[in-house]
This record gives sequence, structure tokens and C-alpha cells, in this order.
Amino acid sequence: DLGQGNKNCFDAALASELTCPICLQLFNEPVSLPCGHVFCFDCIQTMGEGLDQHSCPECHAEYSATESLVKSIKMCSIVETYRAAAGRRLSDVQITDDKLHSHNSKTEMDEPKKLRLESEITELNHRLEMAEDVLRKEKEVELTMTTADAQMRERVNNLLGQIRDLSQSYSEKVTHLVEEELKRGETGVRSRVHQASEWTKQLRQAVLRAKSLMTEEDEAAFRAELYTQLINKPVEEEKEDALAEPPVSLAQVCPMLENMNTTLREQLEKIHRSLRRTFNPSELTFDPETAHPNLLLSEDLKTVTFSSVKQTYPSLPQRFTSFFQVLSSQSFSEGDHRWEAELDGSPWIIGMCYSKKLARHGVPSALESNPDSWCLMWFDNLLTAFERGRGVPLKKTKVSCRLEMNLSFRTHRLSFYNISTTSEKTHIYTFKVNLTEPVHFAYRMMSGHPKAILTMHS
Repeated sequence: DLGQGNKNCFDAALASELTCPICLQLFNEPVSLPCGHVFCFDCIQTMGEGLDQHSCPECHAEYSATESLVKSIKMCSIVETYRAAAGRRLSDVQITDDKLHSHNSKTEMDEPKKLRLESEITELNHRLEMAEDVLRKEKEVELTMTTADAQMRERVNNLLGQIRDLSQSYSEKVTHLVEEELKRGETGVRSRVHQASEWTKQLRQAVLRAKSLMTEEDEAAFRAELYTQLINKPVEEEKEDALAEPPVSLAQVCPMLENMNTTLREQLEKIHRSLRRTFNPSELTFDPETAHPNLLLSEDLKTVTFSSVKQTYPSLPQRFTSFFQVLSSQSFSEGDHRWEAELDGSPWIIGMCYSKKLARHGVPSALESNPDSWCLMWFDNLLTAFERGRGVPLKKTKVSCRLEMNLSFRTHRLSFYNISTTSEKTHIYTFKVNLTEPVHFAYRMMSGHPKAILTMHS
């Protein structure tokens, strides 16, 4: 009995060494990790599924992936030998039914293994929470993107629809104009055809009457009747010249057509600017209706130059008349924006303002003294920041010809940077602005120099 007991203890110890720590059964296709611990191939592969990092269930040493698993041929041979030697005894001790074995494994599992599995389950739950959080955020991004894209498509389709409507309206107006002119000529021709027809009819009647008078024996009566028919009632022979008039000319339509073309170009340009603004919310061009008469704007409305000769701009209430100033066509009320300004040839003031609250005449129209503007002035090599009409001297410096402006409605800041060709950009000044209504970009040329110029890049 003692020998038998020792033999049973040896068998139990050997079986424990040949048992997988994961499934608690004899190894099946045993593989060895880099740390030396052995597990069933299916068990270690199942535990590693879905994980970015892999670690040994025994010692937690990390390994790269299942490719680093090495099949343990020696352990496989030992297990097969043990199975052959144990025979039916091993089959009786170990229950092959998966569900019953799983139940017994859980009840017989020692405490350290339970703790290890609980730790691994906790780690998996943590990773699952992280994955679910990533999925939630990605779905939020997807919803935000699809909503923004739908709004973008709607805005673009509306603008393209306006272009189609303008084109259709222009086509109908031109057609109506041409038809009116052609009908006027056709009406005249029809009137002359009618008159010619009446003239021919009268002549036929006169000829017939004259023939009937040939039977008249009384010569005096004959002459009197003939004179009455042909002399006193002459057919309208002067109408012969009218028949030779040339076809109707549409030259008189050209001035009206040119006016329509001008209106169409202005309307299309407005829509094109809206399209560009839709594609680029930071698009910035200058408003010709606000430019001082001594300021010239480029065709793309992005460059301002000085003219010693005042331009014959229309007199409009929004036009500056006292200072060389101009505003942007666009207003800004949300988002983040960045612009670059190339300035040369003249001292300057650039910044943002409430357009509706900025006067257009006299001292109140000066950008730097207005209580509803935030701007930077460079004059006499001195930089000064003006916030709501109050100046803050900064430093005496030779500013480069290129500045950067950043406007953020998210952080409520308007920042200026100096961009040098030899070094990185340097911060000049930042306004903390709590904007309550849309703002416009504003520029003032402080001296009328022929080489003064500003070009904006957005």
C-alpha cells in the first residue's frame, strides 16, 4: 500500500508537470514561450486574440506574437509516453467532457491561478473599455463629418442653383429683348405689305373703272370721271421708297445688352465669392465699395495700391473719404482663421473692426481711434497696438514686409506675428477679444506713397 501510495504521488506530480496551466489538461500540441513556460498551442493563441501586446500567463514576460512560439517536441513526446503508460487510470482520473472538465477546473483551481485569471480578465475589460471609447469617439467624428459634409453640399448646390437661375433669367431677358426689336421691324413690314396690297387693289379698281369709261360717249363726262378717279385720288406712290428700307438692325440693343451683361457679371462674381468662401472660410478680399478714392484694388481684390489721382468711384455711404482705408468684403463670426499680409512702401495699420460701428468720414473714421477696432500700427519704426481706441506702445523695430494674423473665436484671441525670411516667425502682440458680432478685416495706408502696397494671402 505504501509503494502504491508513493507511485500515485509520483503519477500525480508528473501529471501536474504535464498539465497546461490554462486549460488544466495534459498538454495538447505544447509550445514554448521565449521565457521557457509551456502551454497548449490553442490555449495560448486563444488568450492572445485581439491583444496588441502579449505576455506569459505565468511570469507576465512580454513576447512579440504567436510567431515567436516554438513547438516543444520533447514535451510532446513525454506527454504521449505518459498517456501510454497511464492507460485507463489516467482516463478515469481526468474527465474528457469539456463542460464537466471546465466545471471541475473552476472548483479545483488553486487561489493563485484564480487571481491571475482575474487580473487578466480585468486587463481585458480595461482594453475593451478603451476600444469602446475609441469607437464612440470615431462615431462622433463620423457624425460631425457627415453633418458638415451635408451642409457643405447644400450650400454648394444652392449657389450652383443661383448660377443656373441667373443664366436662365439672362437667357429669357435677352430673348425677350431680341423678340421685341424683331417684332417692331416685322410689324412695320406687315403694315407696308398691307398698304401695298391696298395700293394694288386700288390700281386694279382704277384700271377697271377706266375701261368702263371707254364706253362713255360724252368726252367731258369721260375726262371728269377719269380725273376724279386717277388725279383727285392718287394712289400713295410715295410708299415705294419705304419698300426699299433695309432689314431691322439690332445695333440699338447693344447698350441694353451691355447693361445686362454688367449686372450678370456682378451677380456671378458675388456668387463665385460665396463659393470660394464656402470652400475656404478664411477667404479674404477687399470691398471696392469701401475703398477710399485714392486706393486702387487689383482684379482679384487681394492687393491695395495708392493712386495720386482720385478714382471716379460711385459715391456710397460705406466708402471712406477722410483716410486711405478699406475693409474686407467678408465678415467673420466663427472658427479659426489665419492670414498673411505683405506690406511695403508706407506706414500702415491693420486689424479687425465692427464695420457697422466704424464711421466713414472725419476723425471718428480713423481705424486706430475707433472704440470698436483691434489693430496694429507701424509708424516711424514704432509698433503700437490699439485696442478699442487705446494705444499700447510696443517697441521700436524694423518690421519685415510680411506679417501673420491669427483670429480664433474658439480662444477669443487676435494675434500678430512677424515673418522673417532669415528666421522663424516671432510673436508681436495678442489681443484678448470677446467678439459679440461679425468683424471685418481693416487696412489703413498712412501715407500716399506711389510704392505703397498691401497684398493679402489667406
